[in-house]
Amino acid sequence: MLAIEILSIIELVFFFPALLAAILVVYKHGTGKRLGWRFLVMICLFRVIGGICAIVWAHTSSNGALIAYEVMNSFGLSAIIYTALGLLHRVEDGMGGRGVSFKVFRVLALPGLAGLILSIVGATNVLGNSSNSSSFSSGMAELKAAVILFLTVYVADIVITAHAFFNITYVQDGEHRLLYAVTVTLPFMAVRIAYSLLCVFLNKHNIFSTWNTSALPILVHGLMGVTMEAIVVVIFLFVGFMTASISRVSGLAPPTTDGKLYAKAERKVRPPLYDLGARSV
Repeated sequence: MLAIEILSIIELVFFFPALLAAILVVYKHGTGKRLGWRFLVMICLFRVIGGICAIVWAHTSSNGALIAYEVMNSFGLSAIIYTALGLLHRVEDGMGGRGVSFKVFRVLALPGLAGLILSIVGATNVLGNSSNSSSFSSGMAELKAAVILFLTVYVADIVITAHAFFNITYVQDGEHRLLYAVTVTLPFMAVRIAYSLLCVFLNKHNIFSTWNTSALPILVHGLMGVTMEAIVVVIFLFVGFMTASISRVSGLAPPTTDGKLYAKAERKVRPPLYDLGARSV
């Protein structure tokens, strides 16, 4: 199990410092539900927990550690997709009447929640009792459904990104970089989702598998899974530090140019998701 240990150590070396950096980004921007930065913390946290579980699994062959490791992989996929969605929500919310309704973002939270539940149940059925063919088959079906749900949200990310570009003149100047950051990460997310689809649909676990301890599947997992998430994290951390924080009181994003505040007339915006009872200003 040397390969899985090496990959896990690499994960911990990268994602633990990234976790601390993500916490600083959240501290800078606040913890409002519509900001999306909290998901950046979750990506790093899930990878750290997953790395620890993989090392425990390598030394103890514990089924519980293996299941937790597989669940963390699914959670990491979900978190990168929802980080992008959260940043798109901030961009769209600053566009006034031209932005996508906040109700759409609320609805898009449901596939992710369902996908996480299916991931937990599916991983437990597949890995908890692999000798039971019925349990294995139902578990794989649940994992397939989970990945399809995550894919649905990813497609929504693409559609909303395209909408923002079509209405880019309404995007606040200081938030263009958020839109560009999401756009740049979409191809890396595509590779990450493609990897999950191959793992559950292709039935070639000697190549595409997160629980096969052979060198080749571990290498593929490292390149198509872990590396893609790491690249996404680096891009979002960079844009998080470079982008000005949003007002926590009024829900208005201070107009910015390259992260610096400048004077500009305020526009009417919708109430933030975390304060639906508040009136628009």
